[in-house]
Amino acid sequence: MKAYVLSIAGVVLLTAVIAIISPGGKMGKFLKGAAKLVILLVMVSPLATLFTEGELTFETAAVETDDQYLAYCAEELAAADEAQICEMLRETYGVQAEAEVSRAAATGFPHEKICIKITDFGINGQDEHIHISEEIERALESHYGCDAEVT
Repeated sequence: MKAYVLSIAGVVLLTAVIAIISPGGKMGKFLKGAAKLVILLVMVSPLATLFTEGELTFETAAVETDDQYLAYCAEELAAADEAQICEMLRETYGVQAEAEVSRAAATGFPHEKICIKITDFGINGQDEHIHISEEIERALESHYGCDAEVT
């Protein structure tokens, strides 16, 4: 009962403040009318217990994650990464490659693994392609923060 009286007193004081600071004209009348409706709602709220058992409560819905959507987003981001990596390898190292990126379907969609299959090394010396593979692997691991495999 104490909470009920305090809530009515609080709403009445709030309505008084609104009446003092509200502008004249139609907007002021609207604000005063809305405040009166809030007072009426607070005063009538104990009557709701007559129609319900116990107190007036609202049911809450359970929030669940949509794992299929998260997997779809991870796949789309991985596909975008694959295209970006292939373009970067072509521009930076002059190699043609196929990339396969796997991302986790979790918060932030972290990278899990990057697999690169080089299809054309371009024009390089005899053993330079070995060093290029190692360099690509180090660059990808440092940039994406996950294991990278270059074949």
